[in-house]
Amino acid sequence: MQCFRKLSLLFSVGFLMMQVSAQTVTTISGRVKGGNGQRISVSWWNEPGISAAMSLDSLIQKDSFCFRLPAVPAPALFFYLDAGGSHNFYGTLHPGDSISLTFGEDTLVVAGRGAVACRVQYLTRRAQDRIPPPQLEDAASKATWYQQQLLVAENMLRTYHDSLPPTLYTVVRANVLGETAAKIMGCLWQASPGEEQALLYQRVIRPALPAIVPSDTTALAIRYLNYLLQKAEADYVMQQHSQCTEKDIYEWIKTHYSGLLRDKLLAHQLLQSLAAGGQQEELASCAQDYLSIVQHAVCKQAIAAKYSKIRKGISKGMPAPAFSFPDSSGHPVNLRYFAGKVVLLHFYNAEDPLLPSLSEINTCFNKDEVVFIHINCNNNVSARYPGVQWQAGDQVAGVLEQYNISQYPALIVVGKNGNIYATKPPDPTADHGAALADIIYAALLQ
Repeated sequence: MQCFRKLSLLFSVGFLMMQVSAQTVTTISGRVKGGNGQRISVSWWNEPGISAAMSLDSLIQKDSFCFRLPAVPAPALFFYLDAGGSHNFYGTLHPGDSISLTFGEDTLVVAGRGAVACRVQYLTRRAQDRIPPPQLEDAASKATWYQQQLLVAENMLRTYHDSLPPTLYTVVRANVLGETAAKIMGCLWQASPGEEQALLYQRVIRPALPAIVPSDTTALAIRYLNYLLQKAEADYVMQQHSQCTEKDIYEWIKTHYSGLLRDKLLAHQLLQSLAAGGQQEELASCAQDYLSIVQHAVCKQAIAAKYSKIRKGISKGMPAPAFSFPDSSGHPVNLRYFAGKVVLLHFYNAEDPLLPSLSEINTCFNKDEVVFIHINCNNNVSARYPGVQWQAGDQVAGVLEQYNISQYPALIVVGKNGNIYATKPPDPTADHGAALADIIYAALLQ
């Protein structure tokens, strides 16, 4: 009897572990007609807009693929599957769901537990794509077009209302409508500032915006967060009748939202602004304030990491971080090689508008006293730049982080003593390089 009880207990524990495993591991499988040997990848997010994506890739074997995503502690999981060409798919699942995607030449079959949430998003986009684009390219015509797309999406979503759990339906609806709502909000900036913008917003855009209740649930949808960011900027401009800074948007969101949605929306705004190369000092101030009020652990961790990098950034007077890059002949050259000279570091990733101004400024200085170093960051070296040409190669990410560079082109002035003299010199295209030349002259006098 005791042996039987032990076996019964072991069986129960094993069955429970199977249930837990089945509930937490998400499976995405399927077939791609004619795809044997091709590479396929899947990326997924459990905190989209906040945490980085995780990804897996594999080769399609016998036209089939299968991904088992590790367990994530989240009420919804967003994924993007890319098998090349038109064989891609974006969907939303409950963690633990199992979905199958079968790609034909021009068809897609979605099946499995979790198929309904993915199918409604796919069919909604197909229905929206069938609405012919406007013949005119003006802002009002485009806004009306997106308004029609929102109505079609609402009708499609309504037919699936009872087929999805309430929480998942709310997330899917916020994500689908948020995507199109962000597009209609974008039309506002295509109109002329002033009365034309105000009329477009009041008569066309605002009446078309979807009725989505801001909540902890809708905060899960990344495209809804993107929409709210655009709406915050539009609301600020329409009410204040002036353009806004990143700090203005930060304060607006902080004042108009609360709870988890506020935490996620502010984190998303800060992360986007930092990635776009916004004003570092202003964003550092916002990040510091955010860390004092945020409650959501993942959001706090994401902004704390970025804030730490901002604080570690370079500033005037500190030694210029050392690095070595190959010159145009392939020989490694260290920054310290130019000690005793004023150095202008110019980071670029393609042809940029600074070339004429930099060429003009370069002629004003003795090459034995001032050197311009042009650092290409994407294998697209321009031989026409005057001065020294460097190719960043694989080291570029580390150097950009050291110098706190998030957008191109970027300029840094290093003094004769090897210390940073200017981290954000004026744009030389604004005044034919006069202000930048003055800074270099001042550095020479040190």
